[in-house]
Parts: sequence; C-alpha cells; structure tokens
Amino acid sequence: MTPQKNSVERHDMHVTLQDNETYWPNSSEHSLLNCSQDDRSLNPCLHLDNVFDDLDSGNDSYYFNVVFYLLHDYEKKDYIYFWTFLVIITTVANMLIVAVFVRKSMRTPTNIILLFIAISDSLTGLVTLPTYIHVFTRGIDGVVSLKESWCEAFMISKFYISKAFHTVSIWQTLLLGFQRLCCVWFPYKTKSWFAIRRILIAVAVITIYALVIHSYHLHKKKADKMDGWCQWQIEDPCVESCSFLWITLLLVNILPSGLLLVLTILIIQRLFHHNIQNSSFRAEHSREWSKQNKRASIIVVCIAIIFLIPEIPYGIFLLVTVIKTHSGNNVLTLRTNRFFHFAYEIAMLLGFHANFWVYTIMDKRFRDEVKSMFLYIMRNFLSERTTVPLTAVQISMNQGESHSKQRKDVNEQTAFV
Repeated sequence: MTPQKNSVERHDMHVTLQDNETYWPNSSEHSLLNCSQDDRSLNPCLHLDNVFDDLDSGNDSYYFNVVFYLLHDYEKKDYIYFWTFLVIITTVANMLIVAVFVRKSMRTPTNIILLFIAISDSLTGLVTLPTYIHVFTRGIDGVVSLKESWCEAFMISKFYISKAFHTVSIWQTLLLGFQRLCCVWFPYKTKSWFAIRRILIAVAVITIYALVIHSYHLHKKKADKMDGWCQWQIEDPCVESCSFLWITLLLVNILPSGLLLVLTILIIQRLFHHNIQNSSFRAEHSREWSKQNKRASIIVVCIAIIFLIPEIPYGIFLLVTVIKTHSGNNVLTLRTNRFFHFAYEIAMLLGFHANFWVYTIMDKRFRDEVKSMFLYIMRNFLSERTTVPLTAVQISMNQGESHSKQRKDVNEQTAFV
C-alpha cells in the first residue's frame, strides 16, 4: 500500500486508508483493524488494501465483486433477536386490532383510523425482516459482505419502504388527533365531517404523500462498487442530500409531531372542562354517548402521548444532526449515531405494541369483541372434533353474540364516536 492517503467523504463518516491499516468510519474510539497477511483469509475487508493499490496505480476500471457493510458489535444480536421478536409480537397484536375494528359493530370513524394505524405500524417493521435477517446473520469481524442486489434491497427496505410506512403512521396519528379534537369541540358535526369514505380518501392521500416524499432513495444507489461500501453516501458539498434531509425533517418529524402535541393538549383541556361534561354532552346526547366519547378521546390521548415519547427527542436529535451535516461537521461517531437510531426504532416498536394494551385495558367493548372472536374460533374448533350439542364454551359464545348484538344497536346510534 502506498503512503498516499485515500479519503472518501460519506454520510456521518470519514474513511482513511493508509499503509496496511483500515480505519473504520467513526467508530467509538476511532480504533482500527489491522489488515495483516496472517488474518487476511479470515476477514473479507482485509482485501481492500490490494484493491486500493490497484486504484492508486491508475486501474480505474476495477470493481469490487461484493460491497461491505460496517457492522457494530451490538447490532447483530440486537437486530436478529430483539428486533425480530418485537416485530413479530407487534404484528400479532396489530392483527388482533385489525380483526376487531374491521367487525361491523366496531366500525366507527375513530376505529377505522386506528385500524389503518395498526396496519402501517406492522408494515414498518415487517418490510425490514427479510433483508435484516440476511444481512445481520452474515456479519464477520465487524463487516458484512453483500452482493449489490442485496445491498440495494437492504437499503431500500430500511430507508425507503420502512420510512414510508412509518410516515404514513405518523400522519394517520395526526389525523386521529384532529378527528378526536373535532369530536370534543364540535360533537354535532363530526359525523358528516369524518364519514368513513372521507377517512379512506385521507388515508390514500397520506400513503401517496409518504411514498413520494421518500422517493429520493429510489434513485440514490447505495452499493458503490468502486469504493466497495454499502451505505448512503452524502455528496461534498452537501446539496441534494441535505435538501432531502431538511424536507423530511420538517414534513415527517417536526411538523406532524408539533401539531399532534398541540392537538393533544387541546383535547385534554376541552375534555376535562367542567362545562362540557355537565352541559353540552348531557343536554344534547345520551349519557351512554357521553361516556363512549370521553373514553375514546382518553384512549386517543394515551396513543398520542405514547407516540410522542420517542418522536420528540428523535426529532431534536435529527435537527442537530442535519444542521451539523449541512455545515460539514459531525457531532457523533458512526457507532453512536447508529445506536441512537437503534434506540429510537426499539422505542417506536414498543409504542406500536403498547397501543394494543391501551385498547385492552381502557376499552371494554374492545375486550368483549376479542373475547367473542376467540370464543367463536374455539366453538368452531370444538365442533369439528365433537358431536356434543352444547358445551360451556358454546354457551359463553352465544352470550357473547347476544352482547355483541346489543352493542351493535348502541353503535348504530353513536356511529360518529
């Protein structure tokens, strides 16, 4: 290896290759891995010194057969085990939410929005599982060697598809907050304003918006076969990439989170206002409607708070990072930067899963529907294996169906809750 330094500017990293050493991008201690002849066969990254010898000698036509993704020590086990486990249990919980809210007796505007939020939350994690499992099970000594196609699939699932579905979830949560604010401020007009057809149109617009705003990553290749890295590389000076970062920061993180925070505060103030509880609701609507509206609003407030807990600090973190990136300065090492992102993703998944327990604990109708659904499944399961005309499970199921029919009659009268 020649003494000449080869420097490459990258997103949140700076790589320097000199002599027979490889400096890994912004590791926590700026440590290095020695590419000696003895361990060259054990670590694929150690072939890089010969490659850069070829580049230094003017062989610009050289391409890596594979590209390398830098893997930190905590990422392999945490993404393979912890991330995968959280994605699976969150998806199962959200499938139950969808199965309950899709039932005719539960189809209120609020529940329809919650149904779509559950779908978006599930897809945020599910779309990453195939590529995450492939990448993080292949790590050797701090790096992963990937084919170009796997690198692109991994980066697109991580930076485009998953981010797009999470953006859909963010704006759907904002739509939910706005809908509930209208329910407590303008209870007489909510039914016409938030008809289910209009909600479906709003969800479709939000989905298209999310896919478009993140489309930058579709034409931005991540597998650089000349440099041999699989990563999002930001140009120097940062123009196009920084423009994208500012747009997504404002329209995906700061704006919806700020608006949802304001809506949540307004809902709380209005919901617990003495005059509303004692005059408006009880004078114009039944006591049952008043209870359902208040309960639904409290549930939405809890969901909004759970959503904002990771989003607000993450938005501040991104703001500082983007400002420093735009100015050409790095605040954190690559390892620390990735750890912050990983912590945010875990908190995000925990929030997705917590929604199910909010419904279960706070909404008796939701619990009854889940119970009714499971009893129905058990009755069908038992009916295939026994000829006994009536079992205890079937009796409970019949009682559940009777209660469900009564709830349906109430819901038809208060469908705008």
